[in-house]
Amino acid sequence: MNKYKSFIQNQYEKAKSTASGFISSRGEEQEEGTIELNSQYYVELKAIADMQGTNVQAFVNGIIAQYLVSVNAQYESIPISVDQKEENPLLYLDGICKLED
Repeated sequence: MNKYKSFIQNQYEKAKSTASGFISSRGEEQEEGTIELNSQYYVELKAIADMQGTNVQAFVNGIIAQYLVSVNAQYESIPISVDQKEENPLLYLDGICKLED
């Protein structure tokens, strides 16, 4: 009977440990996509989002999307000189690929 009790206790501890691992890994996955905002910024963003009839998450996602578009546009608009293309022939290939798009 004592062996059976220790076996059940051991199985219980294994199940508890496994469940704890699942719960903690799920929390880590959720934290991966989250960011922390300064509380003052959050209050200001919340007020703006309320005026626009949206929530802070949608508002911040819009701001981030606009920022990424502007950053990508800056890098794409930098002209590449002929000397740079001659030093690095891959730049020619990159220009040809962009023409086909």
